[in-house]
Formats: sequence, structure tokens, C-alpha cells
Amino acid sequence: MIRALDHTRPVQPLKYYYRSYSSLIDKETAMRKHFLLHNIICILVIALSPLFAAFFSMQVRAGTVLPSGTISNADVNAIDDELDQTGYVRLRSGSRYYLSHFIPVNSNSTIDARGATIIVRKGAVRNDPMNYRTGYDSMSKVTIIGGTWLSADKNGCTGTTFSFAHASNITLKDMNIRSTNAEGHAIELVACKNISIRNCTVIAQGKGRRTSVEEMIQVDLASPHNAPFLEEKYQNGLACQNVTISGCRVTGNRAIGVSFSKKDKQYLKKYHTNITVKNCRLTGNTAEGLALFNAINVTVKNNRIISKSSRTNTAYSSGCHVTLFGKIPAFARGKISIRNNVIKGGRTGFQICSHSKVRYGTLIIKKNKLYSKKGKKRALVIELNPKGKASAKKIKDSRNKKRKWK
Repeated sequence: MIRALDHTRPVQPLKYYYRSYSSLIDKETAMRKHFLLHNIICILVIALSPLFAAFFSMQVRAGTVLPSGTISNADVNAIDDELDQTGYVRLRSGSRYYLSHFIPVNSNSTIDARGATIIVRKGAVRNDPMNYRTGYDSMSKVTIIGGTWLSADKNGCTGTTFSFAHASNITLKDMNIRSTNAEGHAIELVACKNISIRNCTVIAQGKGRRTSVEEMIQVDLASPHNAPFLEEKYQNGLACQNVTISGCRVTGNRAIGVSFSKKDKQYLKKYHTNITVKNCRLTGNTAEGLALFNAINVTVKNNRIISKSSRTNTAYSSGCHVTLFGKIPAFARGKISIRNNVIKGGRTGFQICSHSKVRYGTLIIKKNKLYSKKGKKRALVIELNPKGKASAKKIKDSRNKKRKWK
């Protein structure tokens, strides 16, 4: 059916039809732009989807490890599994974890324990013995942050709590370690380099023997007497390099020991290098606050170092004790720098000694407050070597205050 024209509808002006046409053109252009943008977004999503998948997968896997709430192997296993998968573990703040044995760690691992409490039975963390290698290549790039580390035994766990051997690039920071018996080691570094221990509190548990010289922080040579737990092939005499301990409070039978045993005669020419101890409070209850044996290029500054040892007739009661064993030519070029410290001891405050004809190159001892229970003259002691010469060739002694420790 053909409709009749509606003559009653008014005829629109020409500009009305022009505007309508322009509106249609604008809508079509907008739709084309929207379609183009949609296609671009789709292409980008498809192209970047592998990256997104890897990122979100990592975020899902590398999260918080929740405590099991049981006294079993469960927490160690869960932490170990997460480290194997992602290399990163966060322990939940405010929670308690139970470690029945060591967590074995490998390279590129981080444990973030801030706010968590960890109960240690036989040890906390060590590099995996299955991956031991000579040199410093067993493990690298490991960080442990925070946590209050306690013992399941009121007298502390025996042995070592944190143990690293033939490893490098290790950072321990902001940790509160109160898990180790006084006859053990809280932190043991054997043949390690590039180590940073900072802002940690390390307090021995239980009581040590009156004659004990065990260190809470031990820097060790890879040798039979210093590291008997290593297999013979790894007891190769390798020493530690580039170790910095800063901002720490350490109390033990001996607080910190950079160690060497003269019983390992085959390694008398081995030595530690580049050791720095700064801004620390060190207390030795039965031996030195700080012992530095066979170490050169040493810096000790801005510390408070005390020995409370009752054996005031022995060097073990020195506040800070520096000793050289063996004929090591490199020591003649080495430097010992002792600055801005408060050092208190029984037999001596600060003591340096060479047991060989080789002497330390330079001793800088400046602006320290030195105390000895044996009197002012024993506050600073530079012993003679077997040749009757001072144990350091160049001695820069200035602005030190020497007192009897009452």
C-alpha cells in the first residue's frame, strides 16, 4: 500500500540535513577509531601474555610461608620447598616457626623473617653440603633479614646456628639471634668472601666454661682444626676476605673471633684479608671481645669492646687481641687501623703480637679510650716479636687515652 504524502509535516532547512549527515560521519569515524584501538589492545595482550603469566606466577608462588603449628619437620620442609621453587621466602610477622634441623640454602636465596619468631632445635640455616665446591663457589647471593631466633632448649642449641662454607656475597641483617649455647657459634663463616653482617643482636645462651674461647661470630680458615665438620678435600686452607660486621651487639665467651689455629701447621702462611668491625658493642665473658688472628688490612672503629675474662694473666682477657702466626711476607705490607674505640680488658686493653720474625706493616691506633685492670701501662701493649722487635714496623700512636680499669 502506498502512503500519501504528509503535507502537514514541515520541510526542514538544508543545514538540518547537513548536520545530520555530519553526525553520521562522526559516529562512523568514532567507531573506526574504537575498533582500531580494540585491535591494538588485543595484539598487545597476546604479545605480552607470556610476561604477564610469568610475573603473576612468580607472585603467586613466591609468597608467605605459613607456619605449620607443629613440632615437626613441616616448617623446614615448607621453607625448603619454597626456596627451591622461587628462591624467596617470607615468614609471616607475628607467627612462630619450628626448625627441627638446618634449612639448606643455595645461591640466589632470600629469607625475610621480619616480625617472625623462629625456634631452633639443631641449627637454622647453612649452605647445602651437597653443593660444596672449593674456592668461594659453593653458594652466592644469599640474604637473611630479621627474625627473632630462639632455642628450643633454655641453654641454647649446641653447635652452630648459621653456617656458611666456601661461599660468597652473603648478607645477614636486622636479626635477633638468641639461639646458641655459649660453647657454640651463632654465625660461622669458613672460607667466605664479601660478607655483610649488620644491625644484628647476637647473645649467647647458657654459661660457658671459665676457659672457653668459643666465638658467637667466627670467621674461620678451612682447615682441620678450625672446620672439622668439612670433608678433607674442602679443608684446603682457604681464608676469608672482605668481611664487614657493623652496628651489631654481640655477647659470648668470645664475642667475635677472626680465627686461626697454629695446630694447622701446613697453613701457617694462610691469612684473612679486609676485615672491618665498626659501630659495634662486643662483650667477651671468658675471652676477648674481639680477636684478630692472621688477619691483615683490618679496620676497627667506633666500637665498645670489653673482655670480662677472669684470667687476667693471659692474653685471652684482652679487650682486643691482634696476633700473627707464621712467616707471611704479605703482613709486612699490611695495615691494622684501630680508631675511636672504647676498649677494656684484664691483662691488656689492646694488644698486638707477632709470633714470627715477620712484623705487621703499619699499626694506626688513634683516638681510643683504652683500659686495663693491670694498670695504665697495660692499656696499650705492643709486644716484641722473637727477634726482639716491635710487632709492627710503623706505629702511629696518637690521641689515645690510657687508664686503669677499676
